[in-house]
Amino acid sequence: MKSQGLSRRRFLQLSATFAGVAALSACVAPQSGGTPAAGGEAAAPAGEKTQLSFGHTWEAAFQPHQDEFDSKYLETHPDLEFNKTYNTWGDHNQIVPTWAAANTLPDVIYVHGRYAFPWNHEGIMISTQEQIDNDPDFDVKGIWEEALRLYNYQGSQYEIPYDHGPIIMGYNKDLFDAGGVAYPDENWTTDDFLEAAKALTKENQWGYGGYYNGTVGLGNEQGIALVGPWGGEIFDEADTKLLLDSEECAAALQWWADLIHVHKVAPLPAEAQAIPNAPWVSGQTATFALASWGTPTLISFAEFKWDVVPWPKGPTSQRTGSFGSGFGITRDSKNVDAAWQYLASYLSVEGMEFMWGASGRGSPARKEAYQSWLDSEGAPEHAQYYLDALEKYAVTGHPYQTLAGGEILDIFNRNTDLVQTGDLTVEAAIAAIMADGTPVLEDAAAKLKG
Repeated sequence: MKSQGLSRRRFLQLSATFAGVAALSACVAPQSGGTPAAGGEAAAPAGEKTQLSFGHTWEAAFQPHQDEFDSKYLETHPDLEFNKTYNTWGDHNQIVPTWAAANTLPDVIYVHGRYAFPWNHEGIMISTQEQIDNDPDFDVKGIWEEALRLYNYQGSQYEIPYDHGPIIMGYNKDLFDAGGVAYPDENWTTDDFLEAAKALTKENQWGYGGYYNGTVGLGNEQGIALVGPWGGEIFDEADTKLLLDSEECAAALQWWADLIHVHKVAPLPAEAQAIPNAPWVSGQTATFALASWGTPTLISFAEFKWDVVPWPKGPTSQRTGSFGSGFGITRDSKNVDAAWQYLASYLSVEGMEFMWGASGRGSPARKEAYQSWLDSEGAPEHAQYYLDALEKYAVTGHPYQTLAGGEILDIFNRNTDLVQTGDLTVEAAIAAIMADGTPVLEDAAAKLKG
């Protein structure tokens, strides 16, 4: 991959952006009567720096990149001082509610799309709609609508996405070459996919490796990618009703389950788990579902040639799921204006290009920043197919508008896990999910109504 260092050209671009935001903030009229702004904001005493705190989830290898961005920002904002906490992704989603209970939330935190709705409903986060409306330099329309919808609560934009990506298909070029099978192209179908998977399956090698080892799953971006090509839907648009008991969903899930148990072109869970680096990373699967944020894993660890291709067209349509992550301002922030000014730079075109595009991290939420990722060293040759999916056939995977998201996903997982091991039929799994999940969604909808 290319160096993640901040070039002189990028520094000048970012400095111009930061200076513009600083100039804009200088034009904002002070509030009358000395009343603090939203979040209890008040100016720091003369000579003291304003403190901004952050809750991040970056792994150790990416933290210097974050520090580099912040250092350049602070050069043009010497009145600020940053305090950063880094959690693991899993820990973060458990720690945030404990921060909220203790009223010690950082000013700005990472928010995964799965957690935005409950955190917004619970008052952990605040709306940024007023800041967006009053900041003419922040082009919210340049962010994909599918990305923004994850963070819209009761008609108001709360968090701002930095990343939003679809699932498409990755493939191992070395295995295709060794098997004498032509590479897939943009016109391939689920029938073509199955034919190639059969041809490339042999002992300790499978034609399909699933999505992070899971061949049958219903969570967010994966669920709609599996049933969508058959015309199925898992939820209604408001996440108040399960639609899984349709003929289309049953046919789709049976087709994917058959990859394991009938055609035997996908590994059983125990087989996949026995391989330390996972079959798709170790080079033992010819194809695998690959979200844009999964590409850095292959860039770092794959010892084979690989590329990507569109998600295959199904019997009724071409459809896949997408999902993402963002940042927002918490209700405990005492420096909302300064927090917004930072986010406006961080999530600008230039900010996304530096943080997630040119760095090779992948899938910036702005189309204008996407080319920086497509041009980054290590990006797959046909990374353009991710952009094509976002613009043509990817949809944001439900659930993301219910307080029962976690409970519903648990119900999904315990049933689809048994389908994959062969201990439960698709028909029985759908019946169990409908029976267990329907009252959960109904109770969550009732809570929202008060």
